[in-house]
Amino acid sequence: MSQIRRPLTIFALALAPMLTVGCATTPPPMAAYTPQFGYSYPAGEAAASDVTIAIVRPRDANGFTQEKSVGHQHAIAFNAALAAQFQEMFNKKGFKQTGPFDDLNSMTFPDKKGADLALTPEVSISVTVPNPVVDMRQAVPGVTSAVPVIKLTGPCTASGFVSFVLIEPLSGEKLWVKKVDVPPTTADCTGEQAENDFTLLSNGVGRTLEQVFPAVMKKAWDYLSPEEVTLLKKTSQELRAKKVY
Repeated sequence: MSQIRRPLTIFALALAPMLTVGCATTPPPMAAYTPQFGYSYPAGEAAASDVTIAIVRPRDANGFTQEKSVGHQHAIAFNAALAAQFQEMFNKKGFKQTGPFDDLNSMTFPDKKGADLALTPEVSISVTVPNPVVDMRQAVPGVTSAVPVIKLTGPCTASGFVSFVLIEPLSGEKLWVKKVDVPPTTADCTGEQAENDFTLLSNGVGRTLEQVFPAVMKKAWDYLSPEEVTLLKKTSQELRAKKVY
């Protein structure tokens, strides 16, 4: 889904040239932040529709959910929340639904045949972090050994896109694609952390993604209109008739 643009290996190498010297102890452990991914829908619900949509879990397009990425747990939670919110959104819009499925291949033939359409989102979001500075600190100058402390000043910034793709489930043919560019989104990442403690960075990623989430869901709400989806069902049925499913 998304990834922090400064990989851990590059992050470590970038510390050496930027050193300052202080006379304080290392900062205490920082509490991990748990972002809340939610969206407030407009009041009311649409009339019941005869369209059934299979929900496929969002595909991570650039590896941010992998463990090597700082804040990967927030990326995983972001994707999981998208799938859950699509279920709620389809209920609001009157669509029937199945899933969520891990991917299209995990759907059985009856699953695919029973769905008029399948929503297959793709997420590619990057989070840029401030340049780190290493502060070499000594509790007792000239007596104790210097301990490196990582200092960050400035915002974490998100960019990228989320694609909403509706397909005919049996053939996998794309019928409708909407690419949503993530608006420039920032969260303050200023703070200090002990060396090899990436909680500050991870928290910044979580807070940034937390702000991105409602913007993405608003676009999904605006784009997925019952009228257009009903027309797409007819297109799906015509495609199936041609392929004799």
